[in-house]
Amino acid sequence: MAKNKVLLIIILTIIVLAVAGYLAWRLSSEETPEEALEKTLKSAATGGVLPEMSGTTNPLEEANLPDVNPKIPETNPLNQTNPFKNLKTNPFE
Repeated sequence: MAKNKVLLIIILTIIVLAVAGYLAWRLSSEETPEEALEKTLKSAATGGVLPEMSGTTNPLEEANLPDVNPKIPETNPLNQTNPFKNLKTNPFE
């Protein structure tokens, strides 16, 4: 009876060590986050997941957008303060 208990303990210890070794091997072979990101980006770029983009396309180019500020104020103050704007001849000649 004592031999069977010792044999059972030895077998269970071997099984536990084997499972622990397998788990340690699986966890140590995981990729680092940098490697995983690089792999994902490379597969996305070569797999056609990203949309075709060019620098000349404008999605709002042909859109019918409402004018949100129809009354743009005059930004040049000299147009309003020049008293000689409407004269035909220069009075200082």
